[in-house]
Amino acid sequence: MEPIRKLIKRAAKSIDQHSGPFAKRERLTRAQMAVLDFLSQQAGQTANQHTLDEEFAIQRSTTTIMLQRLEKRNLIRRLPDPNDKRQKLVQLTAEANKLIPQIREEIKDDDLGLLQQFSKEELATVRKFLEYIAEEG
Repeated sequence: MEPIRKLIKRAAKSIDQHSGPFAKRERLTRAQMAVLDFLSQQAGQTANQHTLDEEFAIQRSTTTIMLQRLEKRNLIRRLPDPNDKRQKLVQLTAEANKLIPQIREEIKDDDLGLLQQFSKEELATVRKFLEYIAEEG
């Protein structure tokens, strides 16, 4: 039997690689869409990079590369953080705001397609299991 952590890693990779028509057309990854969605829900549609690192449990260098790509596409802008000169603030652009409703729809549709395969009881067990792993490591 395959070790559970290996199976989880394979599942996470599969999720990251799966793209719907909108994501393919806009050339956005799941992670990029999640970051844009997250920023859209923050005060002033702004967060510092460290918050993104923690929210998505990714390394700083990975976040930096993703943000550089989003900035190059004019979907975010990075600004100096007035409270911490070592940090950058990340803010959505007007261009990104145009995509947010479609990003949310893509995320919702993807979840629905995945979740409808399982009963409420099965999903509750999976959620409990994943939350335990996320907290306990």
